[in-house]
Amino acid sequence: MATIIFGLICLSLGLWGMSAWWWSLVEFLRGLVPLMLVVLGLVALGAGVTKMRDAAPREPMDPEMTDSSSPSDE
Repeated sequence: MATIIFGLICLSLGLWGMSAWWWSLVEFLRGLVPLMLVVLGLVALGAGVTKMRDAAPREPMDPEMTDSSSPSDE
């Protein structure tokens, strides 16, 4: 019950603050949106490069390198 009351108080104070300082909030969002777009673009670019690198055909491995027996067994 205390959590619900705390949540309602925070919600009401937040709405009051948004209405009282609306233009400050708008200025904050005007600065935050381009920054978030840059970060989102970097994440998308990294995901795309990783996906292309994983999808690229790989050279076959040298059979001598993949031999599971070691020379010390002989």
